[in-house]
Amino acid sequence: MEEKIKVSVIIPVYQVEQYLERAVDSVLAQSLDELEIILVDDGSEDASGWICDCYARTYPQKIRVIHKENEGLGMARNTGVELARGEYIAFLDSDDTAESQMYQKMYEKAMEEDYDMVMCDVRILYVEEGKESVVQTFAEKDIDLAEYLIRGNNITYSVNKLYARRIWERERYKKMLFEDIALIPALVTRYPHIGYVQEPFYCYYRRANTISTTFTGSMIDIIDAFSAFLDDSDPHFREEVVYCTAKQLYWNMFQSRALFQADFIEFLKKYEKDFRLNPYLRKDQKTRKILDFIHRDVIPEHLICVSKEEDISEKFIEAVKEYFPRGKLTLREIQKEEIKKYPSCVERAMEQGDMEFVREYAGLRILYEQGGILLQPDMRVQLNLKRMRLNRIFFGFESEEEINGGCLGAVKEHYVIRALLDSYEEENIFNQALLPLKERIRDFLILHFDLKVNGRNQLLKEEIAIYLPSILTFDMQDGENCCKKVIGDLPDGYQAVSDAVLRMWSARLMENWNLYKRERDRKEKRTGQENAPPPVLTADSLDVEEQIRQVAETYENSTCWKLTRPLRALAGIFGK
Repeated sequence: MEEKIKVSVIIPVYQVEQYLERAVDSVLAQSLDELEIILVDDGSEDASGWICDCYARTYPQKIRVIHKENEGLGMARNTGVELARGEYIAFLDSDDTAESQMYQKMYEKAMEEDYDMVMCDVRILYVEEGKESVVQTFAEKDIDLAEYLIRGNNITYSVNKLYARRIWERERYKKMLFEDIALIPALVTRYPHIGYVQEPFYCYYRRANTISTTFTGSMIDIIDAFSAFLDDSDPHFREEVVYCTAKQLYWNMFQSRALFQADFIEFLKKYEKDFRLNPYLRKDQKTRKILDFIHRDVIPEHLICVSKEEDISEKFIEAVKEYFPRGKLTLREIQKEEIKKYPSCVERAMEQGDMEFVREYAGLRILYEQGGILLQPDMRVQLNLKRMRLNRIFFGFESEEEINGGCLGAVKEHYVIRALLDSYEEENIFNQALLPLKERIRDFLILHFDLKVNGRNQLLKEEIAIYLPSILTFDMQDGENCCKKVIGDLPDGYQAVSDAVLRMWSARLMENWNLYKRERDRKEKRTGQENAPPPVLTADSLDVEEQIRQVAETYENSTCWKLTRPLRALAGIFGK
């Protein structure tokens, strides 16, 4: 007679050879005997698949393995669900562990009242920091679902829950990142008969460079996940669900994933009615700050490139698809019949074969009519370009004196873009000599907005953002670059820059280094004269003092400065 299986523990496996044994061993050590382990190898290319097979041979009555092509965590869990034979189903991530009493205690709780699911608390182990904390799921022993949605924790976790098999006869994960957020919170509202064991049975090992801590373009899936929570939950808990989503949104907007803030703002606009009318959110002074962003304009996730098809490289398109997978990409080639609708200078440029002049005008028109980010085909977008969408309009320097015409953006029908378009209708030096767009932009901003031609960050009239060359033209390898110019076919990690830019960077680095040394020397002097009166700052010196403080803070917090601290200490000892 086949032994009754009380719990099926499903462990998705992908590239975790160094952690997998620890996870599997923690389930083998469970006090509950009547359980099975299903290892789903999701196309691992390391030794993970081999480790799975070794366990299956050693414990044939307890462990089953399935090898499949890589489709992601949710699909691997779905595969395990289809094989599961237990009365209840649990999920364990392959780099985490379960305390030895976890499944027995949770199964016994489930049996008390035939619960749909049972939750436990979570112990978080911060691997790099060497510390841990316990996140309590709920303050009371019994789960009141409305109260839990308002004040509870761990709602999005799949792994701290034990599910009745009947749930998975109807439910499945979606193929996406954040598959937990898309399914589990809504699932909780549709299966509200929930038990709770107040013990931190699940051990979550939090480390850097995991899916949840590494930024990728696919993280935009989190917007779909929030929408699924709102749309798929039981309507009886609508107000609680909206408030629960608002708390998740606040954490993502201001703490975890601020890079995607423009996307979150668009999500807020979509569900404006629900958030504005929510009674719980009105009383929460902290979380309600998200409402301040609802009417903020953001640049559409629309990337525009006007050029011949052969001028647009595969790498250009690959970068857009990688970092803006949901964004609209407009690739346009100028048609001769279009030119008749353009100003006479554009038609003359076409006749003279100056297609760059024509493309720049055509790109500006699309930018004005639809909004977005206008790119030249020699630019390569980076994920940080998402930050630029929080501006209403932005430009960037290419050098200390030149504006970059290869990457600029604006909201739909921005008046500055309209004014630039109108300038093509005038009799001026730009149109007579068919001067490039970057010169037109620079002189326009000097004339109307007092642009300082110095290659530095500026905010003109509290709206028009101007960025350093290292932000929108060249990559200084400091993690700040949003878009860079590609000159020639260079190996990865290399880029071509002009002598003028190199001189500017060198001067800027030396300027910052000298400011830092001044601040360091002043600190050392103050340390030796603790009783001396504080220096008197005049109004003229305040800006310089603040600049010195910021530069010093930047140097002392930089990775390079921290890594070279031992070398500098040795140099001090030997007088080098």
